[in-house]
Amino acid sequence: MTDGTKALRSLLLAMALAWHVLCVATPAWTQASEQLHARDFASYYYAVAVASKGGDPYDTDALSEAAQDDGTRRYVHPFLYAPPFLLSMTWTRQLSLGQAYHLWFWLDELLAVATGIILWRWWRPLSNDTLLAVVAVGALMTALPNNHAMGQANFPGLVLALAGLWATDRDRDVLGGLLMGAACMLKMSPALFLVLWAIRGRWRAIGAAVAMGVALSVLTLPLAGVGVQWRFYTEVLPTFSNGFYNGLEVPISLFGNHSLPNVIDAMMPGSDHRMSLPARIVSGALIAGMLFVVGSVFRGAPAEGLEGQFQRAAQASCFGVMLLLVPVFTYEHHLIFAIPAAVVVILGMTTGRLPRWAWVPAALAVGVLLFDLQLIRSLVAEMPRGWLALQIALRELKFASLVGLTVLTAWLGATSPLVEPRRP
Repeated sequence: MTDGTKALRSLLLAMALAWHVLCVATPAWTQASEQLHARDFASYYYAVAVASKGGDPYDTDALSEAAQDDGTRRYVHPFLYAPPFLLSMTWTRQLSLGQAYHLWFWLDELLAVATGIILWRWWRPLSNDTLLAVVAVGALMTALPNNHAMGQANFPGLVLALAGLWATDRDRDVLGGLLMGAACMLKMSPALFLVLWAIRGRWRAIGAAVAMGVALSVLTLPLAGVGVQWRFYTEVLPTFSNGFYNGLEVPISLFGNHSLPNVIDAMMPGSDHRMSLPARIVSGALIAGMLFVVGSVFRGAPAEGLEGQFQRAAQASCFGVMLLLVPVFTYEHHLIFAIPAAVVVILGMTTGRLPRWAWVPAALAVGVLLFDLQLIRSLVAEMPRGWLALQIALRELKFASLVGLTVLTAWLGATSPLVEPRRP
């Protein structure tokens, strides 16, 4: 590497870091610092408040009543996380809603930095461009400051899931499983990574993940008793499959829902808050087919050495994107789970693992993922009514990006002999 190349990379790295700081500081923190109702974070805050008094954190009316008693807001969105998530939020009982929300903003930023560090350390051998790719994606991805401002809890699950995947890549299956089990109890969607481990035959890791889930559930009993936990798994969790989400009053068709079920629901609409039965059947079949195809191309043993490490990285990234396509609701802040996929696709281009003909769709997939959703929304709103086809295309741009990233990472991670070998 020449001195000029090193200087250019250093300059680009500094510019990306500066841009990230600007995006987090304004408008994200500027907006968050002025708000006391805490957006989505209020659900976690009042779930812990209700549970600590012996109430049911999945009773939305109880959460709203607690908020009204505090004089903070009239309505709180339903609490949707597994019972052990409550343990991670017990510290909020010492703070007001606004104070806890503002502190969580910066904890989220620290976890975002931790995500970048894990990806860099894990994938550093793959390319000299790994650090720059990680920082550039983190700096340019508008979903990241959106996640902070919304008070969302995506990064804790992402950090633990990535740490668990990294550990299994180093053949530390028990540690990896324990970390992944904790991730699944904070955010249910990382459970899809267990399917990847099943394809690879990592049964010890799966067993450790299940054991961690059970252990954390037992530790949560003082906050959420057996009855509350039973209710979550038998009443609340099943509503995730039809869009009802424990009574969440957000329409499935809301602009910015990037999931596969959302697209099918638009073709076979049900009510605002529930998918029709035909839509559920079709989306379920498509999801099962997607998992089957991806599982088929990943079924062989990874190659030896650096090529095998790249394949495993791409496989993990592919499942990270698919866990965004599967749920009924996938909003902008959820897209941080696609950060690894964007990095892997960039490295696939810079290392020559992606053929030249794939560079244009790859660049478009990554670029759309990073692009500001509000600008897309503004474009759609300003279009004449007769431009319906273009409006629909723009609405689903990020869904198309996720599909593209799934295909590209599946290509990069393919180990099946049915797939033509690549030349790095």
